[in-house]
Amino acid sequence: MVLKMQVLLQKYRRAVRKTANYFKKAGIRKAVFGLSAGLDSTITALLLIEALGKDNVFALIMPSRHTKKQDIRDAIEFCKKQGIAYKVCEIDKIVKEIEGFGLAKTRLAKANIAARVRMILLYCYANSNNALVAGTGNKTELMLGYFTKYGDGAADIFPIASFYKTELFELAKLLGVPEKIIRKRPSAGLWKGQYDEKELGLSYREIDSVLKLIEEKVSEEEILKRFPKAKRVLELVEANAHKRKQVIIS
Repeated sequence: MVLKMQVLLQKYRRAVRKTANYFKKAGIRKAVFGLSAGLDSTITALLLIEALGKDNVFALIMPSRHTKKQDIRDAIEFCKKQGIAYKVCEIDKIVKEIEGFGLAKTRLAKANIAARVRMILLYCYANSNNALVAGTGNKTELMLGYFTKYGDGAADIFPIASFYKTELFELAKLLGVPEKIIRKRPSAGLWKGQYDEKELGLSYREIDSVLKLIEEKVSEEEILKRFPKAKRVLELVEANAHKRKQVIIS
């Protein structure tokens, strides 16, 4: 167990160095990111602070009508404790304006409006302050395609993209992330009662076990033999492959 924790910390240190080098090569010192006070955005914040310094990190807290008030309080509390600048931007007015055009006919289409509005706000700040947008997606989400295209999937860098979700739970303890944040049920908060594991139909432990086998290039037949419920994961990886590719210009 001690060795496992050491390996995880080494991986984190590498992510910090890679992030710092990315900004250095780009000639940009500042980063902006969306803070929900969930596990992923909290660890992303800590990594950015270590890589760039707290004065170069800016958090946008962008609640919607589905955001819990406690999450907003937790996000503000985190920023104050870490000494990073932040701004709270309520997005409901913008979301409702877009919904008013009547183009969003499904719950998913409506939910994705919020994710894309947040992306616009992040890039507005980045363009105005010579900053780069840091995404908060992890390896599990990116492999599954479990993100909104041109929403939370839009960023200049994903600092925690090499970490599976289950690794982040362990890393959070090592980094001293508050227990109340670690205990939160993972959710994108796109609609009331939306929780990742509920929507995906499997626990993150099960999902990560399957994704690791995919990464090891184990055959689909063998994966299904070991994990009968893996079909859902395999389907998502295949169906969302387009999200992980650059736009094809014909």
